[in-house]
Amino acid sequence: MTRTTTLLATALVTLTACAETPGADSNDAAGGKADGTTTKITFADDFSEAASGPLIAGDTIRVAYDIDRLTACRGSTNGSEVWSITGWAKFDTAEPRQFALTRLEAGRVVALQADVEIPSSATSVELWFTNTNRWGCNAYDSNEGANYAFDVEQRGDTAVLAFDGDFSENQSHAIHALDHVVIHYAPERLSRCAGSTGGRAAWSITGFYQVDGGAVKQLMVTRAEGSTLVAADPQITVPRGDDIALWFESTSVWGCHEVDSDYGDNYHFAIE
Repeated sequence: MTRTTTLLATALVTLTACAETPGADSNDAAGGKADGTTTKITFADDFSEAASGPLIAGDTIRVAYDIDRLTACRGSTNGSEVWSITGWAKFDTAEPRQFALTRLEAGRVVALQADVEIPSSATSVELWFTNTNRWGCNAYDSNEGANYAFDVEQRGDTAVLAFDGDFSENQSHAIHALDHVVIHYAPERLSRCAGSTGGRAAWSITGFYQVDGGAVKQLMVTRAEGSTLVAADPQITVPRGDDIALWFESTSVWGCHEVDSDYGDNYHFAIE
């Protein structure tokens, strides 16, 4: 079921994460959005997996993967190795994200640690890994096809209003005046304006909100990661009032406009 209005359209897609070369002090490296918001998951060469703490929605996972877990499909030519390892993260039912876990240095493959942001509405994540080479060989580390699953805890101090790609809306906690609220908006809800140019996403989605029919405020609910648009999960402080209304608009550089406004009624949430 669609609750959007389109004035013009186009096309889309790929996904990334930040990566870093592990150094001598990498076990103590800070990262993510703020100190204390990164949980490291270590995939060791003895095929054990360990998380340094709980995974919290809105925080960051640092993936430390020992490349000796995937030795199939390696190869070299002309004095240079020609294989690489990629990680995959699937949050709940969303499309998997991929991220590099190796890079080539002086003809040798070296390991990277990758940071992956956890969506504010996520409740679980599955991770798996692939090794590929230039001749088309593919090897998998996927817990025998079951993937490596981890629970994600919701923040107790922040409500999340999640607008998911299946056109469902979910509210994690009651909303009170002066509360912090995260707006999670899945770009696929307004994908008719999707497109990229020069390797960059050429469209964006803006959110609008008002309390009790008052002044309209806006915020960006997406950000570009290369040619793909992903949820930005902005946070707002809720003003005093009884009702907060939200709606969203997608625009592109080619003049496309599409609106998600619950058939013009907007999405309403009570402020308690």
